[in-house]
Amino acid sequence: MGEAVRYETKGPVASIIIDRPETKNALGPEEWRQVRLGVIKATEDDACRLLVITGSHGNFCSGGDIRTMNERLAEPPVIRRNRLARNARAIRALPKPTVSVIDGHATGAGLALALACDVRISSSLSRFGASFHKVGQTADFGITYLLPDAVGISKALELLLFSDVIDAAEALRIGLVHRVFPSEEFAGEADELIEKLAALPTLAVGLTKQAVYRSQRMGLTAAMEYEAASQAIIGKTDDAAEGIKAFLEKRPPKFQGR
Repeated sequence: MGEAVRYETKGPVASIIIDRPETKNALGPEEWRQVRLGVIKATEDDACRLLVITGSHGNFCSGGDIRTMNERLAEPPVIRRNRLARNARAIRALPKPTVSVIDGHATGAGLALALACDVRISSSLSRFGASFHKVGQTADFGITYLLPDAVGISKALELLLFSDVIDAAEALRIGLVHRVFPSEEFAGEADELIEKLAALPTLAVGLTKQAVYRSQRMGLTAAMEYEAASQAIIGKTDDAAEGIKAFLEKRPPKFQGR
């Protein structure tokens, strides 16, 4: 594990902490790999009874690092699919509860990372957005599966198509998060809830969560394959190039629909 993504343990709780404040905790290919290595550590650590995924410096994760987008789009679809799929599937398959502790922004693939967890706890000041279209991209990291799974197809389409950023109160109302605590009480309330979850019978919890997930449709892999194929196509368009350029130049993009 590197400095950008740390793996820490405290008693029965393991934590993956994203620490890239200069990018609002955006993740490039190497950082996504480090997240997956953290999940593997938690899987193999018999002392771990719960995995927390969180960010530092007032943000959760602002998504994929846009500065690595051109590099990623040049990769074969199978490589992008496998890198992202491994993270989401590893988190969902972990035979222990997973909790995303969200303070600040959870946007783009960062929102998908939060959605991959079993429980989502938010500060009242947090903001959420499926903001892929703002940079001319299609959705990835399994969010076309994970987001409808949490809030329903209609609301998921609204969030994806319009790329609106919503506040914590709205996220709670639509089922995007499970608990929202006042910002000044957030750290203590989150720790208390995590302690309660970590104290549950781990094997029973693991079996219960897998039973719930397996009872639903088996479509995550297919969704990710479609996402990878879509990104291979969209990555060659003028609008994708414009979205990246505009982001780096800190100006509104001017999309042309081509």
